[in-house]
Amino acid sequence: MTNHTLSRRNALALGGSTLAGLMLAACGGTATTATNTSGKPVSGGTLTIGLDGEPTVGFDPQVAQAYFDQQIVAQFYEGLLSLDSKGQIKPGLAKSYQQVDSTTYRFTLRDGVTFHDGTELTTDDVIFSLERLMDPAIKSPYTQQYKIKTVTAPDASTIEIKLSTPQPSLYNFLARPWSGAIMSKKWTTSRTGNQLKQTENGTGPFALKKWSKGISIELSGHKGYWDKPKPYLDTVIYRLIPDETSRVASLRSNSVQLLSFRDLRMVSDVKTTSGVTEANGPIVSSIWLNMNTLSGPLADKRVREAFNLAIDRETLIKTLGSGSATFGYVIPPQDPYGITPTTADPMYKQNQSKAIALLKEAGKSKVTIELLAPSDPAYGPDISAMELMKAQLSKVGITLNLKLVPFASVVPKVLAGEYTDMVMMTSVLNADPSQYLDLWFAKGSPATKVKDQHLWDLMAAAKSEQNNAKRVTLYHQLAQYIADEAYLLVPYAKAVRGEAWSDKLHGYQPDATATRLNLKNAWLSQ
Repeated sequence: MTNHTLSRRNALALGGSTLAGLMLAACGGTATTATNTSGKPVSGGTLTIGLDGEPTVGFDPQVAQAYFDQQIVAQFYEGLLSLDSKGQIKPGLAKSYQQVDSTTYRFTLRDGVTFHDGTELTTDDVIFSLERLMDPAIKSPYTQQYKIKTVTAPDASTIEIKLSTPQPSLYNFLARPWSGAIMSKKWTTSRTGNQLKQTENGTGPFALKKWSKGISIELSGHKGYWDKPKPYLDTVIYRLIPDETSRVASLRSNSVQLLSFRDLRMVSDVKTTSGVTEANGPIVSSIWLNMNTLSGPLADKRVREAFNLAIDRETLIKTLGSGSATFGYVIPPQDPYGITPTTADPMYKQNQSKAIALLKEAGKSKVTIELLAPSDPAYGPDISAMELMKAQLSKVGITLNLKLVPFASVVPKVLAGEYTDMVMMTSVLNADPSQYLDLWFAKGSPATKVKDQHLWDLMAAAKSEQNNAKRVTLYHQLAQYIADEAYLLVPYAKAVRGEAWSDKLHGYQPDATATRLNLKNAWLSQ
């Protein structure tokens, strides 16, 4: 029997847009540079955060899909385990945890944990929550990621999870406030699905005070929070400011003290702002162009290859600026299982003459392809890149028609597989590499637009492999196979978010999920 406090990479060794956590956390990322932690924390004050989009699904953590949902849910709910700013697994609502054998895990709950309504956390709540996650009727996007067979309570403070098969990724899913959220059984079962999306009752450091849709979301510090004396802040207000320039201007005027920005070409400008700390993000996101290989022109592999070879990725990367982009596969480069291709890869070097030859061989000198993509301002830099890619494709006889719709409309279309030829999404750092692939290629899913048993066999083998070195090899093979078959194209990988905050904000550290998991540590100088 062994105790575990693991880094994400090591936890994956035992085992992070499901259709969700990946895709639909669709706009994540993280910052890695300095944080101001000087001085003794001061309690009180109001932190205002500039928000570029509000929740699309709501506050039910177990069905929260989009990044805009998860960044708020992360303040309300907690799991048995937690993540620190470096992505290391830490105790959460469980003060200790053990892996008994390959399919049995034991967790000891903390004393004195209360929900926001004042009721005490019990083992019944934990059992209910994990069983709810596994209930198909809830339609949680995380259900398929778990291999839970039973959840029991040997005594009033102990939870035992037994798996049907080994799950190397278990700790990582339990550590996220959405895929591992612990909810109040009594409170949850007494409310409708819509009520669960509009209100909350978690154990987290902040509670919902008021949601003024289209304007702001106001949170108050949970006075009964178990991790005393946190949270230090009395109030957190998320102000909806969709326009990036306006959001940065609000930081300069101190009407907001913390924000994220998508256009990393703004980094140099933000850096020069007096009284602001800037933090760029690592390249944890692949830009996905998923292909419909079951019907239409992209059912022909030669057309998919021609599309791939017509793209000048180096030029696309340069237009994004600030060294924020690079080559990428379906799994982002800085994921522990990611790998970065180069122009030495035959499918990543532009070759327009070969692209033309492939189209001719396929009997399609002229091809028209529709690309469904988000129209939201946050995707502005990517849409600009798609316009440039459209011009590149036209030189080989491929007409790319961009169909732009709000992100909230893209999500259900992806989940239902309701797009004509191609769809653009962005990934985020996931709990397990299987999430990236399950979104697009899970066998039997409406979103899956391929039919390839070899691909499914490789995915199953990688997901269940217990040896971490072997898992790495299997996921690298999968990434290369998907690229060679041109099932999903990655025009570039990039840092999807930078963050900036006032030097009045202390103790704040961006985290690997970009949802501000550790906002409870933050405080404001008076």
